[in-house]
Amino acid sequence: MNKLKAFIMVAVLFTISFGSAYIIFGRNLTIQASQSKTSAAGLEGKAVPAGGLPKDGPEYLYTMGHGAAEGSIGDLYCLKFKELVEAASSGKIMVNVYAGSQLGTYGEMLMNLLTNDIQGMIFQPAPAVSFIPQLAVLDLPYAFLGKTQEQIDKALNHSEFTEMLDEAFTKAGYKRMSFAQAATFREVTSNRAIYRMEDFKGLNIRTLENKYHIAFWRSTGANPTPVAFGELYLSLQQGLVDAQENPYDTSRAAKFYEVQKYIVNTHHILYPNLFIVNKFYYESMPFTYQAIFDDCHNKAKAYAQELMARGAITEQRKLIDSGLTRIDLHDNELQKLALSARAAVEPIIRSDIVDKAVDAFLAALND
Repeated sequence: MNKLKAFIMVAVLFTISFGSAYIIFGRNLTIQASQSKTSAAGLEGKAVPAGGLPKDGPEYLYTMGHGAAEGSIGDLYCLKFKELVEAASSGKIMVNVYAGSQLGTYGEMLMNLLTNDIQGMIFQPAPAVSFIPQLAVLDLPYAFLGKTQEQIDKALNHSEFTEMLDEAFTKAGYKRMSFAQAATFREVTSNRAIYRMEDFKGLNIRTLENKYHIAFWRSTGANPTPVAFGELYLSLQQGLVDAQENPYDTSRAAKFYEVQKYIVNTHHILYPNLFIVNKFYYESMPFTYQAIFDDCHNKAKAYAQELMARGAITEQRKLIDSGLTRIDLHDNELQKLALSARAAVEPIIRSDIVDKAVDAFLAALND
């Protein structure tokens, strides 16, 4: 009889502990689950608490990684978010930022984000296409040429296409916070002067490990060569590649002006910064925490977009002052590149994802 009572007591204690104490996400991370259980309606009413968070509230650590150089806009975006959210939460939400692929390649970081070994990333979205195929539409060269920041923001953050994209992120286990952008672009630096589309013929250009980017550069006659970012400076210095393409701030922070001669304004791919987090870790936070997190994200995004807009002028100027010669392609040449890109890349994208996603994206851009 005593053994039966003991067994029942152990079973009750286990049930209580399992039901209300903890949920484990990833490795070596335990958080209280009972604090995240609220009705779906509560999500719509999140508001930043006027009196701040309780002193005895739970603590959350966000490890964030990216592949850009320290001092780049993506890095500064992460650091601004860290500054804002740590202050607003009185240290209840802490953020550690690791730049320059310290936490691995983009593919490795995206996998580690799913397992909650890291909790957040801010990065240019091309490397995530293999995880979220719908992101491929952002790799359609020249899709954003001539569009305003407001038009692009509506298409990426407030459209039918956005809803389709968010559904894909959710199914994959991520939460998309937003795209930050200022209608600025990735641009080419080169050791060869380029004035016309034909000048790309035979150019060994470093590109991302992305089949859409590779298809685009091949359509220009160039020889696209994927090179890890950490190896790119040396590859340019040793002549293994002749050119590369990145936003101005990334090229300046990586000191590519030391091993390149020209900055060629090709305006070929939009320069957005995508902020994503582990969906389940984010949703495990009480809604008061989520409200602070969201508010700080919005403020950091605005800060990043201001940097991106200014950087289109100031970062380009720094590259020129550091010795690069600026070349602006004529509108006729941009249109030739755009036609070549669309013919080469759009059929591949449409074969990889449903036409509905491509059509929704193009409709949102032209709305």
